Amino acid sequence: MRNINLLWPKAGQVLLAAGLRLNTQRLVAVRTQTPVLSNVWWPMRLLEQNDNYEKALILWLNSTLGLLILLSHREETQGAWMHFKKPVLSEMPVLDIRTLGVSQMKHLVDAYDTLSKQPLLSFPKMAKDPVREMIDTAISNALSLPDLSALRNLLAQEPVVCLQALSSRVTLRRGQ
Repeated sequence: MRNINLLWPKAGQVLLAAGLRLNTQRLVAVRTQTPVLSNVWWPMRLLEQNDNYEKALILWLNSTLGLLILLSHREETQGAWMHFKKPVLSEMPVLDIRTLGVSQMKHLVDAYDTLSKQPLLSFPKMAKDPVREMIDTAISNALSLPDLSALRNLLAQEPVVCLQALSSRVTLRRGQ
């Protein structure tokens, strides 16, 4: 048994997946009401404790852009199953939520509050997931980015995500 006084300081309300099975899981990050420890999620604490910062970060991590960056930092294991190591994740770029303006932060927090209780489809179905589309729309609107639909559609067809060969899945049209 480990000393609880050594473990409990590592608890956090923001949890990032330590491993993902892309064909069945739906989220890469979650937020809890109280700090927790886990053996399948990496608990994190922001340097500046702030509920709004946590909500904006969770929304970002579960967006297409967040997922794309996370997948580029994976350690492949078997098919759709992958792991994420703490040292690699600590170097992963994320949205700097401290630099957001008041209206940007409000937009993201409102989106989180609205969407956090909505069920998401699994990652291979992200192209047709209305909730994931709303997450991406909130990110795009808050950050003045273009529509992320094309990127989300392509990511859903990525072989590591859908577990199918690329040549049998990709259907690009002129202009995409």
